[in-house]
Amino acid sequence: MWRTRSPLCRQILVGFLLSFVTLASDAICQDTAKLFLKKPTIRPNPIQRAPLIAVADFECSEKVLATVLITDGTNSWEQPPITSAKVKHSIAVMGLRPGRSHRIQVRVHVPGETETETSDPMEFTTDPLPANFPPIRTLLSKPEKMEPGVTLFAINFWNNSTSILDYGFIIGVDEKGEVVWFCNTRDRIADMRFTKAGTLIYQHGSYRSAYEIDLFGRDLQRWTATNLTEIPNDGLSKNKTIPVNVDTIHHDLVETESGSFLTLATELRRFLEFPTSEFTDKAPWSPAYVVCDRIIEFASDSGKIVNELYLKDVLDTRRFGYMALSGFWKDKYNDYLNNEKSRDWSHANALVHLPEEDAVIVSLRHLDCVMKIDWKTKKIKWILGNHDNWSKPWHKYLLQPEGDLQWFYHQHAPQVTERGTIMMFDNGNYRASPFVKATLAPENRSRVVEYKIDEQAMTVRQVYAFDGGDEERFYSPFYCEADLQPKTKNILVTDGGHIELEDGTPDDNVPADRQWARIFEITPGENPEKVFELQCMSPLGSPYGWSIYRSIRLPNLHEGMNLDAPGSTETDDLLYPREQHQKRERPLNAKF
Repeated sequence: MWRTRSPLCRQILVGFLLSFVTLASDAICQDTAKLFLKKPTIRPNPIQRAPLIAVADFECSEKVLATVLITDGTNSWEQPPITSAKVKHSIAVMGLRPGRSHRIQVRVHVPGETETETSDPMEFTTDPLPANFPPIRTLLSKPEKMEPGVTLFAINFWNNSTSILDYGFIIGVDEKGEVVWFCNTRDRIADMRFTKAGTLIYQHGSYRSAYEIDLFGRDLQRWTATNLTEIPNDGLSKNKTIPVNVDTIHHDLVETESGSFLTLATELRRFLEFPTSEFTDKAPWSPAYVVCDRIIEFASDSGKIVNELYLKDVLDTRRFGYMALSGFWKDKYNDYLNNEKSRDWSHANALVHLPEEDAVIVSLRHLDCVMKIDWKTKKIKWILGNHDNWSKPWHKYLLQPEGDLQWFYHQHAPQVTERGTIMMFDNGNYRASPFVKATLAPENRSRVVEYKIDEQAMTVRQVYAFDGGDEERFYSPFYCEADLQPKTKNILVTDGGHIELEDGTPDDNVPADRQWARIFEITPGENPEKVFELQCMSPLGSPYGWSIYRSIRLPNLHEGMNLDAPGSTETDDLLYPREQHQKRERPLNAKF
C-alpha cells in the first residue's frame, strides 16, 4: 500500500479525495434528479386562522404521483399520493401538531414506474395552541378498538351563561385526541357538515347566516337570511353574500343530490288560542305570537327558494310539549311585538333527506316526534313518537309500538343508518307530555336509542338503547348527536350539552350556571365498552362554559377534500368581515 510520510502531502491528498467524492456525488445527484426541476420548499398556510397546515411548493419535469412524508419526532405518517400533471405543484401538508418541529419530505415518481425521487428534509415548526383555545382534554383512548380517523367538532363558548356569538373553533383530533387541525372561525357554530365538493358548510349560531369554507380556512360563500337581518358587509371577499328570503336559517343544512340546500327556517304566526301553562290543564288558552317552522330548499348559487313546506300546515296545532312557552327566539322576534313574548311551539331541529324516495324526515323537539314527509306531495307518511294528545286526524300516521319500547323526548339528530333503522340522541327533557308530572334533571338521564320501522305495518320496535347504566349515567338537556360508524359499528356520541348549577347539580334550564361537553365512543352490542372520551369543561365556579352541537368522524383529512392550496398572496384580509349582525328595523315579508 502506498503511504506518504509528509503531513502536508496527506492533507493535500485527503482534500483531493474529498473534492472528487463531492463532485462525483453531485454528478450522481444530477443524474438521478430526473423529476425535480425545482427542489421543494415549505411555507405556512397564508390563511392564518387554520395554522396546522403547511404548503410544499416544487416543480417537476412531467406528470408525477407525489407523496408527502412527515414526522414530528413522535409520530410519523405519509399522505396519500396526489396525481398532478402540472409542472408547478403546491401540496397541502396536513395533520401537523401544534408547538412542534416537523421534518417534511416529498417523494415523487412517474405513474406506472417504480423508481422514486425523494427531496431533502425540510423543517417546519408550528406555534403552540392559542391562549383562547378551548380546554379540551382526552380522558380515554383505545385506538385499536376505535373507528379509525379524525374527529371533527365545533366548540361553543359561554360567559356567565351568555352565548358568545363571535367565538368559535372547529377542531380536528386524531385517535389519541391530539389536535391535528383547527380553524378559528370567530363564529359560534351550529350544524356543520361536508359537501360533495369536499368543503365545509356551517350555520352561524345566531341562525342568521351560513358559511362555506375549506380546510385552509378560506371563506368560499356566505348565505344570509334577510327578512330580519341586513345583508352584511362583504369587505374584500371575492364573493358577494347570497340573500335567502327567510327569517332564519337554523339547526340543519343538508346538501341535496342536485346541489341545492335543505334547511329549516322560522316564521311568526298569531295563534288565537295557545296554552298559558304546561303544568295544569285548568289554565286558560289565550292569543299568542307563536314561532313555527318551515322546511325550505334553496339554490346554492342564488339563494332562491325552489321548494318549501310550512310545517304548521301539516301539524296538529292543538298539540304542544314542554318548553312550548319558552322564548328561544326572543332575540329574533320580541323587539317587533310591543312587549309581547314569542312562543317556541315546534322547535324543529334536524332534517334527513332521502333522495331515492323524494322524502324528508324532520325532528320536532318540542313536539317530541320525528316525522317523515313526501317532499313532492307534502303529505305525512308516518309520525314516530309518543301518542299523547294528538287530535284524531293525525292518529292514522302514528307508528304503533311493538315489544319493550320507551319513547324519546326532546330529541336531537335522528339519522337513517345503513341497516335501515332510525338512530338519535334522546335528550329526555322532562320525560313526559304537559300536565303529566315531569322528571327533572337530577333524576333524569339521556340515551342513545335506535328504532326499526315497518312502514307497511305502520309499527316500530326499539332495537337498541344506551343510557350509560349505573356507572356511566349522563344527561344533556340540549344539543347532542349519536352516529353509527361504518367500519366498526361503534357509536360516536356527542354528549355536548350538560347543564349544571354552581354546585354541579344537573339542571334543565338553558343556560344555567355551568355548561360543559364531551364526546365519547362506545363499541356495539349488549355490553358496550367506552373506547374514547374527550371532554371540554371549566372548573366549578368558573364563569366560562362550553358546548358541542355535533361531531363527525372522518377517515382522514384528505379523502374527498378540496385541498387546492392557496397562493402565497392569499391572506385573512379576503375573509368576510365578522361584524355583529344588524337587525332590520322592520321585518321584510312578515306575516305578523
